Amino acid sequence: MDAIRLREASRRDYRDPVPFLRRLRVIEHRLLGEPVDPQVRSLRTNKLKEWREARLGALFCHGMSERTGRKVFLSKGEFEDADFVGTWCDGDVQHFAPVQIKELVPEERNAQITLDTLVQGLSMYSGRKDLTVLIHLNRRTHFEPESLVLPPQLPIAALWILACTDSAQSEWAIWGNFLEQAEGTRFAYPT
Repeated sequence: MDAIRLREASRRDYRDPVPFLRRLRVIEHRLLGEPVDPQVRSLRTNKLKEWREARLGALFCHGMSERTGRKVFLSKGEFEDADFVGTWCDGDVQHFAPVQIKELVPEERNAQITLDTLVQGLSMYSGRKDLTVLIHLNRRTHFEPESLVLPPQLPIAALWILACTDSAQSEWAIWGNFLEQAEGTRFAYPT
């Protein structure tokens, strides 16, 4: 990350993702059984896009915290070509990861798009090489991490995949970094 981008990233407001996820879950439970537009319930409106991305960012940061044993904090909102920024400390060094979200949407939204299509499209990136890409598997599917085929020399820093593994959205999994030795980690939605 160049000095200007690093300075801008360090000025952002970072928060622990767990309290945010807990508050969001309370709201989700209050809305159960209420007549709410499905687009609103799934945060699919333009006005709710920021919150959909914040939720995914918080889940990613929480999952990375569970995976690494280091607290990863979230700064929601766009940052140049990223949808959110994560930060963590390793000893005395603070790291920043600008993350762009891609989504494998439910089949009823777009049955033509596939995980392979999303991954192959990453080869066209001409952005910064410090960008992490997070693909949210938001579709009922069987995911085989070892079958993921990457284009050669992806111009990104890291590739991760996030998916919910149960219908109650209480169990999640994260796989990656696919540019290195990819491994999967299961984690619980914080309660």
